[in-house]
Amino acid sequence: MTTVASLGLGIVLTTMSIAHAQDHKMEKVTLNDIRGMRFCEILLVFDDRVDIYNTSASNDCPEDKWSAMDVTSIAANHEAKAAQLNGPKFWAADGQTVEFAETKTFGGIDARYAASLPVTALSGSEGSSPYANFTSSKQQTLVFKAGQPIYELVDSDGNTYALNAYGPNVQGGDPANLAEQLKPADGWSFRVSTPTEDVVIAASTDGPVNMVGDDMHQYYTRFGSSAQ
Repeated sequence: MTTVASLGLGIVLTTMSIAHAQDHKMEKVTLNDIRGMRFCEILLVFDDRVDIYNTSASNDCPEDKWSAMDVTSIAANHEAKAAQLNGPKFWAADGQTVEFAETKTFGGIDARYAASLPVTALSGSEGSSPYANFTSSKQQTLVFKAGQPIYELVDSDGNTYALNAYGPNVQGGDPANLAEQLKPADGWSFRVSTPTEDVVIAASTDGPVNMVGDDMHQYYTRFGSSAQ
């Protein structure tokens, strides 16, 4: 199992990290009714870190402004060594509580500070290897409402992982179609479940969070107990 610092979403990973720079004042933000909500991230690369700004608590990352983003200008305007774009993505959960700090504007899009990562986190532009478990120290509580689908990966030991967010290449914008699109590794399978009660995947304070990515660079958080 490898340890990978993660983002809210696909250039490095699709989840929030708590590798926060100490000079940012973080606050918990609860977002409701987010299933299918579009969001994007802007990464500012400095010599000693990467700062991640996320649009989830600000706007829906309008396509006209997003497609017009100029990473060279963004880097210069924010005195960064470089800038990268991550998105668009779409939340697969119904709600979440995460931590954000100050807002910055990038090409007319407001985004809030979410995390800082070491520069080495960008060594793999698409994140972890597919179907290889990794750990993240994220502070993010995900809520899946009763009667709403949870898109899951299941490993050979019966451990279940819930899809956090999905990308624009999902057919019809419906993650259920991942059953036809994914090519799970040996021992892995994809399924859709519909809970009869709300499912809450709480932020971890006791240790690393277990996660996995699929072959479309979408990321899942482990929850519940392994199958018997």
